[in-house]
Amino acid sequence: MPEQTPPPLALTRPRSTYERNYQRLTALLGHPIADLRSGVAHRLQAAGFMDLVVEVLPQCPETGAMVLSLAHYFEQNGDLCQDPEMEIRVFLPRGDQPGRVEALTFQQAIPPIYSVVYPEPGKAVPRLKRELNDFLGTWLRNLQQQGHRLVSK
Repeated sequence: MPEQTPPPLALTRPRSTYERNYQRLTALLGHPIADLRSGVAHRLQAAGFMDLVVEVLPQCPETGAMVLSLAHYFEQNGDLCQDPEMEIRVFLPRGDQPGRVEALTFQQAIPPIYSVVYPEPGKAVPRLKRELNDFLGTWLRNLQQQGHRLVSK
């Protein structure tokens, strides 16, 4: 039997960071992202770790895409502090287009940090975009490895 050769690399398109992060978030939630309801704080818990709160925000005005907030909170002097919070834009799968997740903002309370990938419509900060999407991938992997599970819908 002749040996089969693998297809050329050009034909096997690697998944992007955005597609991998979509798959990581879907796996973490344990159900399709599109099933998340607005007006509900979706809580994921893992023993020994801070809860993760997922909230559906208003749609992205430029793209109409779903926007989520992912956050850990701690309390200090009676105030809830983000540690961290990210807003992400979710492009749901459509036809042959895979689902994608893109970081939009990052913030934490102490020390105060607030970073925005798109400071104004049509303008991005490329280095920050790359860094925040890489951080998001690491954070989602860590949450999954820590055993976070959805406890409320």
